[in-house]
Amino acid sequence: MKSELHLSSAGEPHIVEVKIIKDARGTLGIIEGLKEVGFDFRRIYFMTDLACASNRGGHAHKRLKQCFVVMRGAVTIKLEGLGRVHEFRLENCDKALVVPAGYWRDLYDFSEDCLIAVLASDYYEEDDYIRDYAEFLAYSMPSAVNRVPYIDLGRHVSDMRADLQAAVDRTFDSGTFIGGSLVEEFETSFARYSEAEKAVGVANGYDALELTLRAWNICAGDEVIVPAHTFVATALAVARTGASPVLVDVEQDTAVIDVSKVEAAITPKTKAIIPVHLYGHPVDMDPLMAIAERHGLWVLEDAAQAHGARYKGRRCGSLGHAAAFSFYPTKNLGAFGDGGGVTSNDAALVAKVKQLGNYGASRKYHHNDLGINSRLDPMQAALLSVTLKRLDAWNGRRDELARRYLDGLHGIEGLRLPAVRNWAEPVWHVFAIQVLDGRRVDLEAWLQAASIGTNIHYPLPIHHQKCFAYLGYDPKGFPIAENLAQTVLSLPLDALHSDAEIDYVIEKTCDFFRR
Repeated sequence: MKSELHLSSAGEPHIVEVKIIKDARGTLGIIEGLKEVGFDFRRIYFMTDLACASNRGGHAHKRLKQCFVVMRGAVTIKLEGLGRVHEFRLENCDKALVVPAGYWRDLYDFSEDCLIAVLASDYYEEDDYIRDYAEFLAYSMPSAVNRVPYIDLGRHVSDMRADLQAAVDRTFDSGTFIGGSLVEEFETSFARYSEAEKAVGVANGYDALELTLRAWNICAGDEVIVPAHTFVATALAVARTGASPVLVDVEQDTAVIDVSKVEAAITPKTKAIIPVHLYGHPVDMDPLMAIAERHGLWVLEDAAQAHGARYKGRRCGSLGHAAAFSFYPTKNLGAFGDGGGVTSNDAALVAKVKQLGNYGASRKYHHNDLGINSRLDPMQAALLSVTLKRLDAWNGRRDELARRYLDGLHGIEGLRLPAVRNWAEPVWHVFAIQVLDGRRVDLEAWLQAASIGTNIHYPLPIHHQKCFAYLGYDPKGFPIAENLAQTVLSLPLDALHSDAEIDYVIEKTCDFFRR
């Protein structure tokens, strides 16, 4: 299948410096895999006794990444891919050539004593080879797009397979499968990334919310303010503490909580506010924090969709008293299973969340609280450490594609596009358009007929969920949340979608409104 060749995400061939240490005993050269080359090695082979006039190569790889080092002598390596031709002359062992997947290679003009070492990202697999040049041209040539998945997690696996496998191996080699250094390393890295003092991993994003509320001793008789338009976990976490979720309507153009309506919802029972950075767009946090300070309330950011988003230059996850993250596989920073985390500048709070998530134990077999089992396991932590390194690049790509949508769908009557506040740097977890005049079902079917995946975030507001019927809210009490539930439609947007795929979605959407 052509989709196996991921040229669009492969990057270009490039030279990296090899660390060389020379002394009277000789020369030592050092190449560190993921750290310096961008991938880890699973296979090493070498070429020697090469005739000066011979040619090697004459093939491409669909998935394999390689690093060429001339240990002795010299060679010319010609690479073709992404519509460009690169030529490198390797003459010393102090430089290495990194070749991503998807490049046709020819090696020639060998010196008499040439010795070449090749560090490969995976084991030998014949079906990874493209040995016919005409076949390579067909594979590498952009083809007409005729389908766009809403999201294809398999692309991410293919793009990172060797690095993910190395993380799995690292976990096995550690011999630790609950807690341990791999979890601590990720927690430290994620706290730093989120510009928070501390982070703790938990089992999922829901637990991140509930455990933080419980750490603040929020319980029956208390109230917590949440937006009426959000994923159910936001309100469910409140209810599971025994407290009551108090709903506030949202903004029409961003779909995040309307801060101007929050203060009217505060009562003597209110203990906290949960602003949700929905779709990856930050809530207006400064006025919200001012309200919280006036009333002595906790603020827990629901940042499940906002990994890396910025508000006035500051990261989501460092803006409130604490933040809850989800690492569900489809998130901007997704695990390969369930996972979640809490960030905060309050070290005591983070320690309390960790204790509550470990059966309430202050130390082994000594349980101070009625805790639960909610821990991020080392395997997921190790895998998340791999993806965290790519998060900024992925978010940047999402922004490029979102701007492509905004430009391509601008000015269409009957279609409302998502707004971006001038102080916001969203990360576009979801690109949610609003289809007016009752035409969402028709557009959804139109795109489905064109093999375009869509989603609805979310079709039922919180006060319409049966599990919250006991709250007794007026079914028409939150008109904007009601409207969004009837109009929002999420279009495909992932870091590994191509420009051509997004253009295809734009084309088909425009065709619908031109009818």
